[in-house]
Amino acid sequence: MAETRCRIKLRSVSKSFENKNGKTAVLDDISLDVYENEFLVILGPGQCGKTILLNIIAGMEKADTGTVTFSEGDTGQAGFVFQRYALFNWKNVLKNVELPLKFKGIPKDVRRDTAMKYIEMVGLKGFEKSWPAQLSGGMKQRVGIARAYASGNDIILMDEPFGALDAQTRYQMQDEILKLRSREKATVVFVTNNIEEAIYLGDRIVLLSNKPSRVVKEYIPALDRPRKHTSPEFMKLRDEITANMDLAL
Repeated sequence: MAETRCRIKLRSVSKSFENKNGKTAVLDDISLDVYENEFLVILGPGQCGKTILLNIIAGMEKADTGTVTFSEGDTGQAGFVFQRYALFNWKNVLKNVELPLKFKGIPKDVRRDTAMKYIEMVGLKGFEKSWPAQLSGGMKQRVGIARAYASGNDIILMDEPFGALDAQTRYQMQDEILKLRSREKATVVFVTNNIEEAIYLGDRIVLLSNKPSRVVKEYIPALDRPRKHTSPEFMKLRDEITANMDLAL
């Protein structure tokens, strides 16, 4: 990674929230780098602050202390895929995917062509006029992924996008996101609490502790793609990460 351009630098990021008992520390002195075109997975136990960290990177929340800086020339804007499907129920698939382009003032014909390109890439060609209520959970999340990529940003932030899906659909979506990544270069920051998902997807894995979250360790899986969940190397890394993962409540 040393020879690859760093797109995002987090330095000493901390965050707390006020509650009836005072302050609850959520993030504690987190520093990490995100490199160009890598698939970085931020892994940690549930409720450890992963989503808050992603929101800070996206500029949707402010850190109490510390900095988030983007490489020179970057606008700091990113496509975002949410945990929840976050679709507008009164807009069809095409209109949902077009939305960030519309906000940017892109001409109608250009944004339609761009949206259709990504709708086809995520396997939804023929569903562009469907309404969200007519789609399965996996299809809804495909719309969200298409929208993030269609936004024109080459930094994509994904907040546990497959967490609400059944196991079979989740595996399918993991493969789909890897196929999309092979076609479209982008820097991806992907949040999950699923160790196997992290190993299957990640070029690099940053493991966080329970809150107040700190960086426990980084892993670079030395595994060929496509990765096999049952390979000895995969299972060895899974066991190592499991041993280091803080699951205390």
